[in-house]
Amino acid sequence: MLVKDRNSIYLKNKMKDMIERFGEENINRYIDFYDDIPNNLKNFFSLIHFEINRLFKYLNGRLSNGHYNAHESRDLMYLSEEVKTVQSNLKNTDYNFDLIPYYKKILNECDTFLQSSGGSQIPQGFEKINLIENEPIFFLQSIVSIPRSRKKVLFPTKPIGNGSYASVHKYKDEYYNRTFAVKKAYKNLTEKEYERFRLEFEEMKKLNSPYVIEVFHYNEENHQYIMEYADETLDQYITANNGNLSAIERIGLVKQILKAFIYINGKGVLHRDVSTRNVLIKKYDGGLNVIKISDFGLVKTKDSTLTSINTEFKGSLNDPKLEIIGFSNYEIRHETYAITRLIYFVMTGKIKIDSFKSEEFKEFIMKGISDNIDDRYNNAEEVLKSFQEIIKYIS
Repeated sequence: MLVKDRNSIYLKNKMKDMIERFGEENINRYIDFYDDIPNNLKNFFSLIHFEINRLFKYLNGRLSNGHYNAHESRDLMYLSEEVKTVQSNLKNTDYNFDLIPYYKKILNECDTFLQSSGGSQIPQGFEKINLIENEPIFFLQSIVSIPRSRKKVLFPTKPIGNGSYASVHKYKDEYYNRTFAVKKAYKNLTEKEYERFRLEFEEMKKLNSPYVIEVFHYNEENHQYIMEYADETLDQYITANNGNLSAIERIGLVKQILKAFIYINGKGVLHRDVSTRNVLIKKYDGGLNVIKISDFGLVKTKDSTLTSINTEFKGSLNDPKLEIIGFSNYEIRHETYAITRLIYFVMTGKIKIDSFKSEEFKEFIMKGISDNIDDRYNNAEEVLKSFQEIIKYIS
């Protein structure tokens, strides 16, 4: 019997045990978070995710009296042990997986006080658990194969993000003493979607700017490519530091963003998916933070053949009128619309446009997002010029 068959049977039997204990009505509650996971493991992850969250939520509700009931204590002990047991049995297989560090830490803390009878005394100082309900808590410990000097070198990877068409992982290459990222297309894409994924790589390969994520190698067989690693998204950086960022630093980030799009658009490329999460921050020694534009999956070029009439509207900062006129009609003044909204986020830390630092800043923003497309900035150079004129009113 093949090893993969044995693993499938093992997981099937584990699922029977789980269903017998918890029932099967909640198997699919988190199933969409594990689309890129083999079917044998997908249901297992989804059901455990739901049950752990259920028990964590109940634990939060018992913090005030310090007592966790016996039934829930036994269930949480069971789940914690099952995760470790299954993980151990699947180590060094295609199903090798891990739990995100935060939940692993919480489960380890719970293991120290949970009792199988009479309930459990919750330790003083045990902090309320932040339930993770909008992203996966399990991930495959996959590997990436890098060709090097007539041989392939394998590196373990860790997931750092996912989107509509691909997931992103990171790995440390000891030879270069450098961290890289690998973007992997999901296995259930259409041929056209794989073609667009390849186009994303090809277009990024043509770009040569310190403000654009660099890409290195495309693996045709596995539909994945290696790229430069950045430390966090602009969304994460601004949100975490919004109360401490000076006007000077915000202005510096805006200028980098505008220089990036002056270069990108100048190459005849429209990004079309400008967002707070598709702009990354790479941190260098000395406190230098450099903007890196990423995720060119919706890129539109002069010669593009993949922008069909029925292309779906996407992009979190995009002009809502594109839903009416069609996303295939996206042009430079739609790009400057999204860039203007991005600038507002950098300068204020807010997505919703509802207040302004000065009347000049208000005029600058409202021109960029004008309902009349003819009143908007015609390119990123115009945005930069206008922004420089109002700096004295916002610094």
